[in-house]
Order: sequence, then structure tokens, then C-alpha cells
Amino acid sequence: MSNTCRTTGIGMILIFGLAFFSGACKKDKKDPNPSINYKEYRLFNISGGSSVDAGSFRIDELQDGNTKITILISEPFRQDGTGFQASVNKKDSEGNELVLSNLGLVNGGSGSLVVNPVLSSGTNLPVKYNELVGPYGYYVKILNGANVQARGDIE
Repeated sequence: MSNTCRTTGIGMILIFGLAFFSGACKKDKKDPNPSINYKEYRLFNISGGSSVDAGSFRIDELQDGNTKITILISEPFRQDGTGFQASVNKKDSEGNELVLSNLGLVNGGSGSLVVNPVLSSGTNLPVKYNELVGPYGYYVKILNGANVQARGDIE
């Protein structure tokens, strides 16, 4: 084999290696709006008369002050091919349920939903973390049709 062929072969390997590693580095991009604080909560199902653990949800405070919610329903409460409507609600002084945000559908097969950012149903603007977390009386509710599949208070 001539020196030219060996040099070309080595050159090709070096070019391929550089392309591979530069591509791998590009995939490691940082989140442009990372979480700076979060709280985790439990979801419960009370359809059987007593409170049963039905999963969890996490509320992240993003760097811009907005909110991200991640919901995970436990295996026994999942149903393939079904979507469970999720929302953030609060009861007013008369006991009427008010919807702060319609979060969308929790995937019944995986039991998961990620909403980033959480948007107010009334204004379609992002909900700020400090407006949601704390002593405000909000809760996450997950419906299976008209029935409550799971619910968890935000404290």
C-alpha cells in the first residue's frame, strides 16, 4: 500500500471522528430556560371511598419565573388508548370550581404529561410559579371522562 493511500485513509478516519464528536457535542445543548426550584406532590384516587396513591406531579419554577408541570399517573390507574384530561383548579368562596389552566391530556398508556409553560385558561399567558405554589388553594385534577381519576393539592 502506498503512503498516499495510508495518508488518505488516516485523514478520512480523522474527518469522520471529528464529525462524529462535533455532532455529539451539539446534541448536549443546555435548556434555555432551566428549572431553578421545584416542588413535588402526590396524586390520590378516592373513588373507592378511601384515599389511594395514584401518582405524582412536579411543579418547576423556570428561570423566567414561569411554571412547568410534569404529571405521572401510577401503573394501576393507567389505561392504554385513553387520554385523561388534566387541569389546575381552585374553588371560589361559594364552592364553585374555577379552572386556572387546562393542561391537556395525560397519556393513558405511559401515564405522563409535561406542560411547559403552564398557560392560564383565561388570559393564555404563562402562569408564574409564585402565583401557583403556596397557600392559594390550587389543585391538579385528572379526569377519566366525568370521573376524577386522580387529584393532588398544591401547597
